[in-house]
Amino acid sequence: MAALQAEIARLEEVITQKDRFLAMASHEIRSPMNGVFGMADALSRTSLDKKQMRYLSVLRDACDSMLSIANQLLEKGKLDSGQTALIPVDFDLAEFLASLVAEFGARAKSHGLILELDSKILTDSRIRFDKMRLGQVLGNLISNAIRYTDEGRVVVRAILQMTRFGKRQLVLSVEDSGIGIAPDKHEAIFEAFASADPVQSASRGGTGLGLSVVRDLVALMGGTVRVDSTPGLGSTFTVDLLVEAAGSEAREKPAPRRVMPKNLHVLLAEDNDSNAFVFEVLLEDTGIKITRVHNGEQAVIAHGKGGFDLIFMDIQMPVMSGIKATAAIRKAEGNAASPVPIIALSADTVAVQGAEYRTAGFTDAITKPMRQRELLDMLASFGENSG
Repeated sequence: MAALQAEIARLEEVITQKDRFLAMASHEIRSPMNGVFGMADALSRTSLDKKQMRYLSVLRDACDSMLSIANQLLEKGKLDSGQTALIPVDFDLAEFLASLVAEFGARAKSHGLILELDSKILTDSRIRFDKMRLGQVLGNLISNAIRYTDEGRVVVRAILQMTRFGKRQLVLSVEDSGIGIAPDKHEAIFEAFASADPVQSASRGGTGLGLSVVRDLVALMGGTVRVDSTPGLGSTFTVDLLVEAAGSEAREKPAPRRVMPKNLHVLLAEDNDSNAFVFEVLLEDTGIKITRVHNGEQAVIAHGKGGFDLIFMDIQMPVMSGIKATAAIRKAEGNAASPVPIIALSADTVAVQGAEYRTAGFTDAITKPMRQRELLDMLASFGENSG
């Protein structure tokens, strides 16, 4: 009995160490990618000829692939160890789908493909579900469809309808005109590191993890995923899920149009020089003043002197971490009527949804690598308070 308990303890420690490794690996990959994405964004806003634009397009495709690999490795590790928890939120399905498909539009266009959204959803499309996980599932399917389609189109379809049990049935499908999958491979492609054609997968940048993550996430959500495909005629991946209707309190008036605030003074706590430079480049010509400090302790001191409308706080810093610094700032503010908004800068896409961030007192979070549109949208959300 003692030997069995010792073996169980050993296996639990192995799993814990694996999770730590995957989290650290994800952070170490995503952090330098912040510089690559940032500079690609900056280049896109300069005057480029056709040849340079082609180079930039290839660079962005490579960045997207690297980011996808980092995300899939981290997510697979979390799923295997049973540490993935669903976090349902109220959101508008129609807006979510349109935004997600738009994100992949440029990639599809660069591959000479047409990406379409066909959403047969109810007039009231607000649902309560794990928005981030749903995005991961659909994003992986769209990415795969683009990767394995040489010409034609990729169509994302959505149907949302009531069931007899008061819930809603959500059916999502991603249809492509790609190379297709042999019938005897339909089950195998959902296994980790498996592919229908290893040569094709390697040449197109596939990792063999995307569909495994999709299967595991859909199972966690209580749904099913299936594929219908014929070699040479394309593939259709279909996901069936039961979702809740959004709470009645979510049916509010549309939020006013966001306006970029003027004369905004931002405190940036970031120990990495390259990431700090990227942050400054992304906000060029916005009129926003940026004061940078190098660790959490300096951020607490700077906040104490006042004058900042917003704080962007990196999580992993020397001397004092971003979480500890944020907690210290919130303690110093006490019950202030207007606490300064603090935005977490994190390379861990899972942790930003965790209780530790909320307990520390973060207002919101942006994950690395940052995109300019995400950063500007975050800043614009504070326009009314700072304009």
